[in-house]
Amino acid sequence: MPLKGSKLEKTNQRSITDSGFSTPSLDRALGVLECLGRHPEGLGISDLATEMGLSLNFVYRVTQSLAVHGYVHRDGDKRFRVGAKLLSLCQPVTDDVPLTEAAMPALRWLSGQTGEAAHVGIIAGAEGLVLERVIGRALIKFYVERGTRFPLHTSAPGKVMLAFMPDEEREAILRQMKFERFQPWTIGTRGEFEKCLERVRAQGFAVDAGEHLEGHHCIGAPILDAQGVAVASLWITGPSQRLSEDLMMKLSPTMRRAGEMASAAFAGKSIAG
Repeated sequence: MPLKGSKLEKTNQRSITDSGFSTPSLDRALGVLECLGRHPEGLGISDLATEMGLSLNFVYRVTQSLAVHGYVHRDGDKRFRVGAKLLSLCQPVTDDVPLTEAAMPALRWLSGQTGEAAHVGIIAGAEGLVLERVIGRALIKFYVERGTRFPLHTSAPGKVMLAFMPDEEREAILRQMKFERFQPWTIGTRGEFEKCLERVRAQGFAVDAGEHLEGHHCIGAPILDAQGVAVASLWITGPSQRLSEDLMMKLSPTMRRAGEMASAAFAGKSIAG
């Protein structure tokens, strides 16, 4: 039953949800994970405690325990981020092979071919979620952290995943989406977006020319299962000065090839060289 008048009830309710089963420590620990999920750049213990309204001692103990189990990790700046183990729990698996493991050769090939950072991600709710990345070789690195969430309607991976998804599943997600205009050229209505998805299905790839963050471009392709349904996407991202709209079009065959490689690996098939 709910802990009426408990210390849990007095904490930041945006960050912590009382499950109602007398498990306040578990509820707070899950709240810590959810909070870190909203901050892919990471948070220090003090910032985490302040945002959640919890004691430093409790946050320290929870983060240390989660780190031991691999659910969070601490970087050189002593900031905690969502760990690879937690991200691995939400990814597709086929024949006991996780998506990120199957896609890694294609990611490395794609980054090697383009010089840019290559990423793989999935849809989580009505947002995209970055699962893994390979950092590019450019002197100035341009990549997205694991655990970062991103809008579907502004991103190349979001577009290709929705474009190659079964109608019923796509409809359920579209009903949840908010078509916020981040830039004057951002797609702002469902009707516009559905027309965009038709084009993406026809060409087999999608682009984002600064639709969310100006100067941030990306191009992506779907990762398909054995039935031809999108389970994820892989993409490259870079500054518009390096990854121009013209260059993205020239790289589209490379992007489709990388998608085919990852799809074949995930489905357990071989692909011609």
